Amino acid sequence: MKRLRVPPLEEKQSPLVTFRVGIFIVPILYRPARYWLLKTLGRIFSAAFHPIFFAEFWLANQLASLELAFFDLEYFFCFYTSDRQWWSTNLTSPASPKGAFCTGWSRFLLQAFLLAIPSSIRCAQCIRRYYDSKLKFPHLANAGKYSTSILVAITNSLRRATNILSYPGKPKKNPFVYTWITAALISSTYKLIWDLKMDWGLFHKNAGENKFLRNHLVYSSKIYYYYAIIQDIILRYLWTINIFVQFTTGTAEYSDVIGFSFGLVEVLRRFLWNFFRLENEHLNNCGQFRAVRDISIAPIKTGINFSLIHSKLSNEPGIRSRRSKIPFSTIVEEENIATSDDTTIDILKNSAADLVDNMVSACDTTVVQNVNEINTTLSDIRAKTRHTFSVLDDDLNSSNSVLRVDHLNILLKRSLSV
Repeated sequence: MKRLRVPPLEEKQSPLVTFRVGIFIVPILYRPARYWLLKTLGRIFSAAFHPIFFAEFWLANQLASLELAFFDLEYFFCFYTSDRQWWSTNLTSPASPKGAFCTGWSRFLLQAFLLAIPSSIRCAQCIRRYYDSKLKFPHLANAGKYSTSILVAITNSLRRATNILSYPGKPKKNPFVYTWITAALISSTYKLIWDLKMDWGLFHKNAGENKFLRNHLVYSSKIYYYYAIIQDIILRYLWTINIFVQFTTGTAEYSDVIGFSFGLVEVLRRFLWNFFRLENEHLNNCGQFRAVRDISIAPIKTGINFSLIHSKLSNEPGIRSRRSKIPFSTIVEEENIATSDDTTIDILKNSAADLVDNMVSACDTTVVQNVNEINTTLSDIRAKTRHTFSVLDDDLNSSNSVLRVDHLNILLKRSLSV
């Protein structure tokens, strides 16, 4: 236990300690991935103090689709601060919440704060990217998009608070209802345009044959892109159902079924959004998260049958595929390698001997005669050269020196031509 740094169990064991031991200490469920997640989350919540990388940007976008989970944190805190004995099985008695943020207006302010956390993080990331790059567009424009989400969270909390505290049963007379509708419409339109134009890179002016799309596409069918466009439009404005629910029944909006349905729809929308956002980042480097613009993720046609090459290499002795694990294959492979080496050497020796025999038999007598004549000419040249150097002084004074030198040049040229 000391080796694992697990604290001893006591009568009042802290749940936080148990969570820390179970999640971070025990080496199960790929612990390095949990450390990476915690590190990335730490960088997300401190986005204003360091440069932003793609993993932090991507994970913060996923958190932006989990606003409902942040909203429910208010219920979690207030549940454990109520006067009900929550550890007891007797839950029939009504409970009254306690604490500064669990009653009255403060409760709705806490809900607005928790609901605006994901959008605030993304807004801080955009401002930080503007600080690093000095580019007003797209970073400040993207920060404006998340500012509208923060405004929706505030107006939504004001609407719910006034419906309960100021205008009970009279939603049509509540001015904050119309403020919330206006803010939500502006935010949804802003986000929709950004999704299609900036995040996905669609509706490009040079799309060519890919109408309403872009010139480079990775996925095989255009139907995927058209379906994604229609799906994003519908799911972005699906919240308008709340408007009709608001003016019909005051309690239907707060039912768990409707809240869970909206949260599930947003997760589905974000799931499909990821595919086209990553595709656009690979193709066009739209977020400027890497120095190299062109990274091809489309399959490249080379005309090479890699499956045939793989099968042939796998059948060769001493070669093992990394994807297929064969137990106790090391000794067998070494024996195969040694055997194949001896066999290969014998084959090479026999092939070399056959090659020499074939080359010798293919040579005719004229080639041999030409070689003999060349050797005789070279011998004559060497002999005449020695003789020329021995009588060089006499030849320089004689009238025949030019002729002998010319004769020597002729012999040298003949030797070179041979």
